[in-house]
Amino acid sequence: MKHLTVIILLVAFHTPSIKAQSTGIEKSVWGIQTLMFPLSIYNEAKLTNSIALRSELSWGFGWTGNHSSNSWAIIPYLNVEPRYYYNLEKRNKKGKRTDANSGNYLSLFSGFQPGFGITSENTNIYPMIYVIPSYGLRRNIGKHFNFEAAFGIGYGWAFEKYKLNNNKTQRRTDKGSLTNIRLAFGYVF
Repeated sequence: MKHLTVIILLVAFHTPSIKAQSTGIEKSVWGIQTLMFPLSIYNEAKLTNSIALRSELSWGFGWTGNHSSNSWAIIPYLNVEPRYYYNLEKRNKKGKRTDANSGNYLSLFSGFQPGFGITSENTNIYPMIYVIPSYGLRRNIGKHFNFEAAFGIGYGWAFEKYKLNNNKTQRRTDKGSLTNIRLAFGYVF
């Protein structure tokens, strides 16, 4: 009888920590990430069981320099990224974690840089937009931390504006291929 009482007490105290893991995308995941971009705040909202929409506000840092001058900038970015998590069910069947959307994904990393930031006096920032198909993965480290890596190649447009010597303004669109490389550690709320 003593052994049965001990077993019942152990099960009763451990039951709250037993949690069934769902297979699909979580309804909403809020977090922050840092590494390649100095800081990123994001939300992933569930659209279907395998598709999430990531909305992100991030700040990038850039620096160039030579022996005669240095230029630097801290620039805000607004990103929207639909993600297709294609292996959550497979990971769940193997007993691997899928909480906080921990899995592999294909995405369309797209965003906007509004054309302003904190800069040194000899730095120009122009508004730009970009669309970059990407492949990535996220893995959980403990209860609240994660690691994410992604890579993609896409296209971007920068909308440049110059003042000429006669005070007239000239506009030009610079376009070209871009890469998306994300290596980040994050915290999920």
